[in-house]
Amino acid sequence: MTSEHVWGEWTKGYVERTANKHNHANVFVPKPGQPEPAQVRIRAGDHLDAQVRIVCSDCNSGWLSRIQNGAKPILIPLFEGAKLSLDQPAQQRVAAWVAMATMTGEYLSGDQARVAIPQSDRTWLMEKGTPPPGWCIWIGHYPRQQNPTQWVKASFPVANVDELPETPTAEDLAPTMQTTAFSVGDLFAFAMSCHFAEIPMGWDWRTAPEARNLLKPIWPPHSGEINWPSPPMSDNDAQSISASVVRYFEDFAIRLQNR
Repeated sequence: MTSEHVWGEWTKGYVERTANKHNHANVFVPKPGQPEPAQVRIRAGDHLDAQVRIVCSDCNSGWLSRIQNGAKPILIPLFEGAKLSLDQPAQQRVAAWVAMATMTGEYLSGDQARVAIPQSDRTWLMEKGTPPPGWCIWIGHYPRQQNPTQWVKASFPVANVDELPETPTAEDLAPTMQTTAFSVGDLFAFAMSCHFAEIPMGWDWRTAPEARNLLKPIWPPHSGEINWPSPPMSDNDAQSISASVVRYFEDFAIRLQNR
């Protein structure tokens, strides 16, 4: 196994590393309205230099490198907040890169029990070069602020209750849905995936309505071109959007209790 830069070592040439330490938050929600305390880890160095040792050298220099190189010409102006039009092929390349970073970054916590993305999704990305079915990805323009959202991940066990045994095991309640938010330069990305594809496809940002104006959907690709940059996001916007699905499950639990 080799160490893989989550966002790509090449980004050093375009996004300044300014932090001498960084944090990332990992939230697991075993039941609606009952999130476990977030695992917040503080690490030395800038978050954009984060690495995980989970890929083989052939993958690192092969299909992962192809995704990085395919997205690079589009990502650079996104990092810089420059004017750009993204057609469907451009949206697909950026979405593949976001999916790759999400899949790789999932291992930053070092907690296998919180890994929600199945191997079948990683195989799909390797073979097809696109995010798998059951994925939705949005991007936003997030000029660097005082407290930029760096990496926030939430995972949820979503299952068909009719298929669960009377006494579910830990394996039965393993996470099958995740949301990941991260920023690189002026680019903010939000990825959502689930074993039940209708959940990401039906997500309407009801707990963060500002996202409907601030974020642009790139996967599935938007039918027309996306003009960039989109309206700028604030720190509060980024924090609200990052935790939007967790809040939805909290609100869902409250509604159940009030019935």
